[in-house]
Amino acid sequence: MKLSRRTLLVGAATSAITAVTAPLTFGICEAQQSGFQPMKVRSKQINFFKFSAAQSEQYGPLLFLGGLELSSSHRHFGGYSGLLTLKNGSNIIAVSDRGHWLRARLSQSARGKPLKLLEAETAPLLGSKGQLLKRTSRADTEGLSIGGSPSSPRIVVSHEGKGGLMSYPLHLKTGEERAKHLLIPKEIRGLARNKSLESVAVAPPTSPLSGAIITIAERGKSLEHNRPAWIIGGPQAGKFWIQQQGNYDITDAAFLPNGDLLILERLFSLSEGIGMRLRQLDGSNLRPDHLHTGKTLLTADFSYQIDNMEALSIHRNAYGETVLSLMSDDNRSFLQRTVLLRFVLTNEEPFREPFKRAPEEAKIIAKPRRKPTR
Repeated sequence: MKLSRRTLLVGAATSAITAVTAPLTFGICEAQQSGFQPMKVRSKQINFFKFSAAQSEQYGPLLFLGGLELSSSHRHFGGYSGLLTLKNGSNIIAVSDRGHWLRARLSQSARGKPLKLLEAETAPLLGSKGQLLKRTSRADTEGLSIGGSPSSPRIVVSHEGKGGLMSYPLHLKTGEERAKHLLIPKEIRGLARNKSLESVAVAPPTSPLSGAIITIAERGKSLEHNRPAWIIGGPQAGKFWIQQQGNYDITDAAFLPNGDLLILERLFSLSEGIGMRLRQLDGSNLRPDHLHTGKTLLTADFSYQIDNMEALSIHRNAYGETVLSLMSDDNRSFLQRTVLLRFVLTNEEPFREPFKRAPEEAKIIAKPRRKPTR
């Protein structure tokens, strides 16, 4: 993408990121169609994270492996907000905010540099009664994580709308699998419709919260409030907070192998442009009433190969290294891109910070309130 086009995007995307696009019109046959169908996807390699090629691709503790710019003329392509990487990163599952799966195989180097997306398929997510999810209040699916038992693993899916969690079998065979709805705290239902549960992460077996679900709201009561998060299940169920730092929204989360929680954040404003940030939270302090500040691992603006970054997944590669995969939601706009980026985490030391009791929910700990620019 040329600089002039990137500049154009900053202005044009004001409505593109938050606007509710009119629903597509489907024929009767397609409305009743379910199950995976092939989808042709084109791949263009991204070899440098910064547009002006740097001598080094090391960015703090992260080494950029490479990426792909993905495109397709298929009507169900795009809008991807949740991502899973499986089999050392060679398989991916993504979910769009219109309630559709993307399942594909990824050609990659031994270390995990993505080379080409292959054998892509798409299917609509189904509700608990077999209905198309896109025709329900749960269609705005946002985050993915793996939960359940080792013998029966399941994909946990967060959704906006009324805000909630569902699960599906990890091994999606036909795409006709039905959702199971999970119990959530009642207050989640009261979150703002388009600022609800963007993120979901299931604690790994080695974590003190083993098996518990962490889910995070995109935003607090305003841009200037701390971001609320919930621990669902386990012995320490409750609510904690992530400190607001700038006009970033939290768009995804995933656990690192060391037990810390990584969060992906997205910035969009006319004054500051578009950006993304990765923060590492102390996994040993994931408990009710804690206010997490975290450690920033990476910050990038539009001089880097980013777009509306919404999806995060973490896996080990064939060498045992921790690999981060990030994916963007193009909002089905010709001004935006679907990009898949990969980094190796070269410093896997856990981050530790002292316990800080969270302030009252309504307390603002930033500058005086100003009208959001989004």
